Amino acid sequence: MTCEKFEKCAFFKNHKNALGSPRQYQLLVEHYCHGPLMCRCARLTYEKEKEEKPPVNLSPIGEYM
Repeated sequence: MTCEKFEKCAFFKNHKNALGSPRQYQLLVEHYCHGPLMCRCARLTYEKEKEEKPPVNLSPIGEYM
């Protein structure tokens, strides 16, 4: 299962190289975009609650970069 927003996710497009390490990026993607924490993605939650696109710097775990 893959998040329908993954290919166009502004967070990953803009912050992929700023996450500290390739492993950190991989773990976020595995858990929030392709895995068990997809339903807890702060970006998806924000979009559902506010009915607007989330800020580019909002990470899937809810922290701002």
